[in-house]
Amino acid sequence: MINRVTKILFLMLITVSVAYAGLTFEFLTAKTNGDGILVEWKTGDESGTVKFEIERSASTPNSFIFVKSITANGSNSYYSFQDNGVDFQGKSGFVYYYRLKCITPNGSYSYTNSITVVHTVSGIKNTWGSIKAIFR
Repeated sequence: MINRVTKILFLMLITVSVAYAGLTFEFLTAKTNGDGILVEWKTGDESGTVKFEIERSASTPNSFIFVKSITANGSNSYYSFQDNGVDFQGKSGFVYYYRLKCITPNGSYSYTNSITVVHTVSGIKNTWGSIKAIFR
């Protein structure tokens, strides 16, 4: 019985180490930028990764949707994506969550931790919106 448990634990450890082997990140950030959100990341070691899929969730960190697929360029690469598909609903404080799905050549994948972006409307943009509304 102990021998079988040892074999199962050994296989689990190998599976976990393979899922994360060959991929490190220098950073992963997102920030509001104009009318959208700029998602940026830089990889360290990227061996064994063929593409990244950007996923977004609005208001809740558990309902992610596919946004964009980006082909991996190789280790030490910088990536950016301007997500103009967001709807800030004209208010500050709206929260978006982003994560990357990192895909290997055989189709297996792992996810990064999710990052949070809180949209804030600048005073200038808010004032300009009010002035435009007066002349409608």
